[in-house]
Amino acid sequence: MKRFVVFIALSLLGINVFAKSWESNVCAGFTVPVSRIGVDQKGADDITQLSFGLEGFYLGRHENGFTVKGDYAIALTTTRDINIQNHKTNAGFLTNTSFGAGFSFVPADKWLVSVTGMFGVDVSIFKDSDDDVDYNYPDVRDKKADYDRTFSLVTLNFGTDIFVRRTMGEHFGLFTNLSARYIIGGWGEDETSYTYTTSNGRYDRTDKKTDDTDLFGFFRIQPTIGVCWTF
Repeated sequence: MKRFVVFIALSLLGINVFAKSWESNVCAGFTVPVSRIGVDQKGADDITQLSFGLEGFYLGRHENGFTVKGDYAIALTTTRDINIQNHKTNAGFLTNTSFGAGFSFVPADKWLVSVTGMFGVDVSIFKDSDDDVDYNYPDVRDKKADYDRTFSLVTLNFGTDIFVRRTMGEHFGLFTNLSARYIIGGWGEDETSYTYTTSNGRYDRTDKKTDDTDLFGFFRIQPTIGVCWTF
């Protein structure tokens, strides 16, 4: 019984010491992801995306330098490499998230530098719709239909984050973060649907077509600048 009590006491003491030695940073800022993705399909262009959005992340470090990091970003993304309804410039939504660990050091008073290895996933979604487009198939009234298309990209990646924080007060600071990722691979899904009324006017029907493709390479670079709350 005494040994058990001693064990619990030492465990609680260790947790308390570790907690006091741990610093947390909750950060948010403006981000500009730039990426290029290879498409494993004959005749298809590689996809270059330029995005603008917000990124938030948590960075925690122990006094010995050990560091953990997790982030999430959401952005408006644009590309000229996807042809939807004959529009070569398309806008969609991008989200990405990643987790990793690394090392931090203090090069000078009020400065913190962290380098972490990261693994994550990116998701891009492009949508388009139109009413009364030409649909020259049998049993379609007036040869017109409502058109919807969703083009989705999912990629896995790994790489490095470099984080620099300048403390401006006891809990407040400014930061810049640069993410560099190699895209391991992924997959894309292109879903098109046409909703129409039959020739006799009695039924509404939807024709759907889904094409899948493999994605590979290449990179994503994502600079971010913003503010941190440290505690």
